[in-house]
Amino acid sequence: MSQTAAETILIIDDDDDLRYSLKRVLSSKGYRLEEASSGEEGIKQAQAVEPQLIFLDNRMGGMSGLETLQHLRGVVPKAMIVLMTAYGTTQTTIEAMKFGAFDYVMKPFDPKRILALAESALAAAHDLGKAEAASAQRTPAEELPEQEIVGTSPSMQAVFKTIGQVAASDVTVMITGESGTGKELIARAIYQHSLRSKKPFIAVNCAAIPDNLIESELFGHEKGSFTGATTQRIGKFELCDGGTIFLDEIGDMALATQTKILRALQEGEIQRVGGSETIKVNVRLVAATNKPLEDMVKEKTFREDLYYRLNVVRIRLPALRERSGDIPQLIEFTLRRLARENKTQAHKISPEAITMLSRYSWPGNVRELENVIYRSAVMAQGETILIKDLPVEIVATVAPDGLKDPAAVTVTDASTAEAAEMDSSESLGVNAHDTSEKVAAGIADFDRGMDEAFAACYPANKKLLLDIFEKAVIKRMLEVAGGNQVEAAKVLGITRATLKKRIDLYGI
Repeated sequence: MSQTAAETILIIDDDDDLRYSLKRVLSSKGYRLEEASSGEEGIKQAQAVEPQLIFLDNRMGGMSGLETLQHLRGVVPKAMIVLMTAYGTTQTTIEAMKFGAFDYVMKPFDPKRILALAESALAAAHDLGKAEAASAQRTPAEELPEQEIVGTSPSMQAVFKTIGQVAASDVTVMITGESGTGKELIARAIYQHSLRSKKPFIAVNCAAIPDNLIESELFGHEKGSFTGATTQRIGKFELCDGGTIFLDEIGDMALATQTKILRALQEGEIQRVGGSETIKVNVRLVAATNKPLEDMVKEKTFREDLYYRLNVVRIRLPALRERSGDIPQLIEFTLRRLARENKTQAHKISPEAITMLSRYSWPGNVRELENVIYRSAVMAQGETILIKDLPVEIVATVAPDGLKDPAAVTVTDASTAEAAEMDSSESLGVNAHDTSEKVAAGIADFDRGMDEAFAACYPANKKLLLDIFEKAVIKRMLEVAGGNQVEAAKVLGITRATLKKRIDLYGI
């Protein structure tokens, strides 16, 4: 899209340097740029200049980004708003999309990403025309307790955005993903952010109920309708009237039951087993499966009409191995929960143990990780989980030759400590470090020897390749920088504290 002179971008952030950096990047495309240093000032500016696009920081002194977003929706309902933050959480992402944000981005930024985002947002603003933003006047939901869905990886942020976009409607949602990825948590998040949140939420595991009982479980039965039916039973659909029902592992449901599910969705009515009365029900259905329903439709083991009725919006949950960067956060969350429940004395984990767990493939996904952390915390002799406390099968798989784990080195809140250090020292130009000619020459020397080094290390040490090359890079940079850790850290793009941890870890 080619911009016009009327295209105005407002930047609302209390960080002077970040506003300057964003203006510098966006000015290259000729946009009209305005700025504000607080949410309150930003609302006044928005009223005055009527921007088509707003970049809005979430954490500011005074009014927060989410609060500002809600006010802006009433002031400039047609503006595209991009929420920015260095502290991504499930709650924030879902709420941002629910309140009508165009997108949600994590700091630090890539300038190319910002320019592409600005172009797509302005194109959307142009296409929107005079239409009202769908979520402009939505009432905020009550604050949820501590989030249970953990993840700042791009794939999980996409999941959270979709939840925010669909939660307030009654659209049927299909959640797919491997076993143990947390499909029920996603279903509950949709329910908690929906207009049905004051009504019941009922989860049914279709795989755990025998075929001859599932119909009675879902729709109820009349007394005497079959052997053992000594009393009338009210089914889950009837109990859930006005609320949300979650059917997990729906691919395991018999064809006969699928037919009745389809009728309940299309007609909003059910019949109890053995009964003739038609009962009206109003439920929202969220379904989940780890089976390929498309293949089952072709094989005639799953009804095609029900498949299309369920698959209105699909949310695919990534396997844990696809988002290994979230593993430290998941470990931290699990340890906090165990400590809160007083189940174990261990509430810390060593960096080496985190590294090892991050390199495991996790066939059982998040459920397996939680079980491993619980088991390791029980086995730990002190307050810190060490490599020796991890299951032997994981250690043997990840590092068959062993990995040193200095007991003296521990970390609390491992997933956020390093990120916080980097956030405090990095900005929009995160990779634009000044490098001396001496360091540049060192990098060139290392690059020329990469092929030979790789050939020598692989495949004999393929499980530890990252450790080998990271140690080599750090050692080489320290030599080139004459032992100056500050300069070496600057060239490597990390903080000095992070570099010091690596030096201790590798015994450099």
